[in-house]
Amino acid sequence: MIKVTDRSKCSGCTACFAVCPHKAISMKPDRLGFRYPEVDMDICTDCGLCEKVCDFVRTSSLPSVFPEEVRVTAVRNRDAGVLAASQSGGVFSALAKVVINEGGVVYGAAFDPDFTVSHKRADSIAGCEAFHGSKYVQSEMGDVFIRVRKDLETGRKVLFSGTPCQVAGLVSYIPERLREGLVTVDFICHGVPSPNVWKDYLAYMSRKGRISSVCFRDKSAGGWKEHKESFFFEDGRKVFRETYKVLFYKNVMLRHSCAACPYDLGRRKGDVLIADFWGVEEILPGFDGDQGTSMVITMSDNGRRLLEAASFDLDIEPAAVSSDFISRRNPNLMRPARIYHERQMFEEVYPEKGFVYAARRWGDIGWRYKAWQIKVFIRKITGRK
Repeated sequence: MIKVTDRSKCSGCTACFAVCPHKAISMKPDRLGFRYPEVDMDICTDCGLCEKVCDFVRTSSLPSVFPEEVRVTAVRNRDAGVLAASQSGGVFSALAKVVINEGGVVYGAAFDPDFTVSHKRADSIAGCEAFHGSKYVQSEMGDVFIRVRKDLETGRKVLFSGTPCQVAGLVSYIPERLREGLVTVDFICHGVPSPNVWKDYLAYMSRKGRISSVCFRDKSAGGWKEHKESFFFEDGRKVFRETYKVLFYKNVMLRHSCAACPYDLGRRKGDVLIADFWGVEEILPGFDGDQGTSMVITMSDNGRRLLEAASFDLDIEPAAVSSDFISRRNPNLMRPARIYHERQMFEEVYPEKGFVYAARRWGDIGWRYKAWQIKVFIRKITGRK
């Protein structure tokens, strides 16, 4: 049976939960809201399926080989509305449209009414609009893997979008006989932040009024290369903040497994990989612009066919980039996140001290962050590192 003794070896993908024939496994949250499998020993028959389906542990033991040159595609959606609602080039919307028009269904991360994030199912183009925009928090999966399998068993094509570990978990769970109908899309992932921190941040911002919508990375703050979260309030106000971004990039609230993520370029399990095309101005200057550009790497024949079918709605330009370029511009495709040295301390004090304390100590609220900014400024003008 599965037993998580080292939390850096569990991504919380839910494959073990889904595969258990006796429903002996439940996903229980830890102090930061990250879910881990827990086995009910009164129900478990020790069949071993949960251990066999765990792709994270299996892939972690495999070697990875990086090519010297990587074939990529610069992509931008031709629909200005879709492009504005997306975090970079809006490629996923075009891929989803193809699958929906073929009678398939799409799964992706969406906001719940309270702005927490969970995976949902859509069978219409309008329904897929909920998947627009990146969600910088680990989504609640529930029984999504089970629902995907049921759709595949009825003959429906399924497009599933998620983190590399979610995609790998789903591919491991779905039987080989059904995989032809499944197309998966993942992205270059910096790491998944704590669901509890996001909930508490929402509560903190709600003190300013009733929130009507949120965006993790709002292009209207200065283009796609700017990273500021925005909150719309029912009274018409729009507020930009960077508190969550600072905590995110400091790697102080990421899941433990993000530091041991095996899903680099050489061990990817998805069909299509999408990302912000950082450095596009170096490779394809004509694709650089305020509204963003997606970088797409097709990892399978299924992925290549899907991108080709979606090309009617996209501006596309193929290119070749070096592994050194990717390492500089999208380093998390080559290696996992480096967790902040106070990550364990954060987990220990957060449940008691709360969001405001964490934002003052590790975020951008209060004198600590301002002092750090001053130090950075002095180093820049003096040329010191």
